[in-house]
Amino acid sequence: MKHMGQDERNRIEFLLGCGNNVANIAKALGRSESTISRELLNRRIDSDKHYGCSNRLCARFDECVRTAFNGFRDIRRRNSPGCFESCPDFREAVCARLNRAPYVCNGCEREHNCPLRKHYYIASGAHANYRGTLINCRSGVHPDETTVQMMSDVLTPAARQGQSVDAIIAGHPELFGGYARSTVYGWIEDGLFSAKKHDLPFTGTRKKPHKRPETKTNARNRIGRTYADLLEWLKANPGVIPTEADTVIGSVSGKVLFTFMIRRKLPLAFLRDAKTSQTFTRIVNMLWEAAGPELFRKLFRCIVPDNGTEFSDPEMVENYRPDPEHNPYKLLPRGVRVFYCDPYCSCQKPHIERFHLDLRRILQKGVSFNQLDQEQINLIMSHLNSYPRPSLGGRTPYDMFVEEFGNDGRQLLDKLGIIRIPQDQVTLHPFLLGRKFQKAADRAVLKKNGVA
Repeated sequence: MKHMGQDERNRIEFLLGCGNNVANIAKALGRSESTISRELLNRRIDSDKHYGCSNRLCARFDECVRTAFNGFRDIRRRNSPGCFESCPDFREAVCARLNRAPYVCNGCEREHNCPLRKHYYIASGAHANYRGTLINCRSGVHPDETTVQMMSDVLTPAARQGQSVDAIIAGHPELFGGYARSTVYGWIEDGLFSAKKHDLPFTGTRKKPHKRPETKTNARNRIGRTYADLLEWLKANPGVIPTEADTVIGSVSGKVLFTFMIRRKLPLAFLRDAKTSQTFTRIVNMLWEAAGPELFRKLFRCIVPDNGTEFSDPEMVENYRPDPEHNPYKLLPRGVRVFYCDPYCSCQKPHIERFHLDLRRILQKGVSFNQLDQEQINLIMSHLNSYPRPSLGGRTPYDMFVEEFGNDGRQLLDKLGIIRIPQDQVTLHPFLLGRKFQKAADRAVLKKNGVA
């Protein structure tokens, strides 16, 4: 049977909105009921629309007997607004409609005032998910970081001893047996291993391969997380402002900055030794602990990085281990989503790219970060967040963040070492970090302009 197209998906969305069940939709489209059911279950979009608008979010609402003092008298706790937010007996209710066909909230009569988590079927989003699955699954193989390191440990010394890629693959079928020779050559060209092209025999006689568009994240991880999926997810989650994520490097193989742009106004930066997915996960875990689950979900409900390998483990960003010591395999959802920009499309996260221009006024391009520590990065971020922005109406990111999130926001910034700098003392120049760093920045500028 032919694949489902955009027109059929539009028809499904329309029929769902009219209250039709799966059987009627299947009959109207000439498809089997199982096909329609799988389409709805696999391509629905989660949403927090009207989430928590009523205390009936709690599954124990009808049987609740707890009381609370409202300042005048004792009342039923369930009658006080937002009682579930601090109740020890709270257990979130789940809609039975979502556990059976049609698995979505389209056409539900109670959808407009339902406080539960929702799922919607949006035709354009479903088709974008289908296209992403079709394209990314055909974009090549992408081993994980552990496998890449094991391959590098074997291939690098052998190549430097004069062995060819063919010989290395033949000698280690358990590592390289599932990959073509041209694939391994391509990984060496892309710098995936410590061995370089000049370490291979007959390097000068080999024809240079055609450079293909590079997607560094695992293709399977991008399924359902493309930029087109993000746009459709935002339609089902109005009011969510994506948090943009990126990295800034100083020198090759040196320390690296992981940067965030929260709600298009507050930048954060964290200095780390390695540019890996495990490092990014540790930063997210640190922010989860510092902000607390409630504030974290407000700030990082949706994270949009590029396709770098340091962002290649979205599962560990979207989930966390509640008890890593005793039960390291148990994962619970954080309530956040990760979506990726399209390759070579930095315009899809413009706010963090604009922030990097200001950051580079202090951390000049070409200057190593190895001599820096996190306290110095916190000092830089304090000055940058105390700098008035025309895009914010002449106000500072620090002031606007504290105004929006109150004391919780101020406490988070204090934990991260970011303070409010008086405007007359704000410095966006390398000498903020001292005379030694200023000299290194001057040398980098001269070298960039061909003087040194």
